[in-house]
Amino acid sequence: MTFEQHIHHRSSVGTVAVVAACGVAVLVAGVIVIRSGVLLEPVPAWTIPVAVSLTAVPLVLRRRARKPAARQAFLVTSAFSQKYWVAEFVQRLHRALDRKGINLVLKVPDRDYDAASQGHDLRRVLNTKDSYLGGFVVPTELHRMRSLLVEFCVELALPVVFTDVDPFDDESEYPANTAFVGYVSADLGTEAGRWLVDHLRQRGVRRPHVLIVASREHAERQVACAEVLRTGLGNVSISVDDTCAFTRSRAYDAVQAHVRAQAVRSARLDAVFCTNDEMALGAVDALRATDSPLTRETTVIGVDGIPEARHLIATAASPLRATVVQDPHRLTESAAEVLQRMLDGRQAMTRTILKPEVYQIR
Repeated sequence: MTFEQHIHHRSSVGTVAVVAACGVAVLVAGVIVIRSGVLLEPVPAWTIPVAVSLTAVPLVLRRRARKPAARQAFLVTSAFSQKYWVAEFVQRLHRALDRKGINLVLKVPDRDYDAASQGHDLRRVLNTKDSYLGGFVVPTELHRMRSLLVEFCVELALPVVFTDVDPFDDESEYPANTAFVGYVSADLGTEAGRWLVDHLRQRGVRRPHVLIVASREHAERQVACAEVLRTGLGNVSISVDDTCAFTRSRAYDAVQAHVRAQAVRSARLDAVFCTNDEMALGAVDALRATDSPLTRETTVIGVDGIPEARHLIATAASPLRATVVQDPHRLTESAAEVLQRMLDGRQAMTRTILKPEVYQIR
């Protein structure tokens, strides 16, 4: 797997130059003199096929130089910095493709969840599209990127599998030879909401207060969770902080600030839903650092199922009690299979939707 790959065919270029030079030498040796399209002096007959052959060789070599040296697929991500789920996803996708004899070229954004950074990476792919069989895109900022994604796929004219975020509202909007494999963002929030409803009912909590720590990316997660909570619990108080950008330190600050604000109102914090596990770990850190009677029974649930979160849940020694799992193994194997089907010219579903599961220890 490489982060970026620029293919230079120095040996081929050098060969082209040598062969071209040899061709000129033969032409001169044969004393071929042409002026205004008229052959002025006779030439040996053997020089003509040789000259034609030597002229064609550089063109063949140039064509070979443009062919990919190996079977390669690109992955354009929306984020990478300190995103452990993304790192595991990349690792597993690399393994899935490697078994198919395909190398993975990773395009990492200069700035996480930024349309300009992703647009730059897409242009880089287009500039070297002869190097690829096809690839994968984890889109971001769809309100800015949707039309650009369509243009990219049309110009690329290779199989593209979108994952993590479904970029289009309807299957008819997908460009030819593209597909989506992944989890529906709203489904993740729905599963978290259902788990919280059952958990708070079992505890017999009346008028529960829930904090949702979120990001503006994947907003459907927090919206769906809040809807399930209101439907399932009725008299529930919900606060949403969507400024945490899937970052552990921001979640830590958000939870501590919320606890301080709740202390003024003398209100409990019964549960925290974080729309990814890194923020859930930040919420756990904040609760552990807070000595308040308002948070002694606070429960945390996250999303993704990263190893650190699973380990913490298994110990049952922290507020983190569950996570909605996006299984990277299932996701990458499914995405690699859909790409392979398109490469083989076989029929592939436009949308492959995976079902999330809750990891918990009762």
